[in-house]
This record gives sequence, C-alpha cells and structure tokens, in this order.
Amino acid sequence: MIFKIKAFCFFCLLSCLISLSLLLLNLFGGGWEDYGKLFFRGFLVSVVVILAGLIWSSSVDPSAKEISNNIQGMPPTVIAISSPEKIKLAEHLTQEGAVMYNAYWCPHCHDQKEMFGKEAGSYLNQVECAIDGKDNQAELCKSKGIEGFPSWEINREIFAGTKSLKDIAELTNYLGPKDF
Repeated sequence: MIFKIKAFCFFCLLSCLISLSLLLLNLFGGGWEDYGKLFFRGFLVSVVVILAGLIWSSSVDPSAKEISNNIQGMPPTVIAISSPEKIKLAEHLTQEGAVMYNAYWCPHCHDQKEMFGKEAGSYLNQVECAIDGKDNQAELCKSKGIEGFPSWEINREIFAGTKSLKDIAELTNYLGPKDF
C-alpha cells in the first residue's frame, strides 16, 4: 500500500488487524506444550502466503506494460513516445548511414528501441539478424561479424551493446539538440 499505490486502504488495515488478533489469540490463548512446532508451522505458512501474494501481485500489476505482440519472429511493440530531439537524432543516424543490428527476441535490443521511442524508431535503419525473425538478413549480419545484440554500424565500425543516446550522438558527430 505504502510503496505501490502510496495510499492506505481501510479494508487492508482492518484485515491486518484481524489477522494479527487471531495470531495473538492462538499464541496466548491455546494450551501449546511445544512452542517450537507452533512457530515452525507459522513460519512455513507465512512463507507460502508471502510467495503466493508476491506472485499474484506481480501478475495483476496495472503499471506493468504489456509489450508482447504474440507473433512469432516479431519484436515486442515499442511503447515509449519520442521527443522531437530523439526524432532528429534518428533522422541524423539514417542520413549518416548508421545501422542497428538486432534480434527480435533480444531484451537489450528492445531497451535500445525504447530509448528512441516509437516514432523515432521508425526512422532508424534496423536489420533483423535472428534466423527465425521476420524479414531477417542473417547472412548480412554474419558477413558483418555481428555476434551480440544490439550492435551499431557507424562509419563502417561495429559497436556492440546498448548505447545511450548521447553516446550514439557522439559516435556520429551529431550537432543537434541533445536533450534526450
């Protein structure tokens, strides 16, 4: 409540108080001869409840964005919105002949595309290297010696790994606005 929704839920607090009351009644109201068994069972039940709660809460988290398009060989959908500065950088990269080599299944490639955003990403020269990817150019990637994704070809030089937009701008001598 405090960290995720930053609010207090009356019913959640009431549930917590009732559960705590039941625990205290069981601890002090029962005639337990061996408290070790009680605490061990309580610990196991607590672990199971916590794990189940974490699994359930992660599956219903409304802030988690759905990015899968469920089409084999297609990358996840880019959700981020591009700023005008990012679009200008993408246009500059295209004019300079920069190429991003990626694979549809690569999470780092998706992160790189999210940095640019949906609109700017449409300007980028992108090459799909996965053999089972849609419209793949796996032979071109192999001939260029691409081994990791994403990889950038800038001025006929290959740079592997996810790069910040400022690093990409510096590699291509971009002189436009850099408020990425």
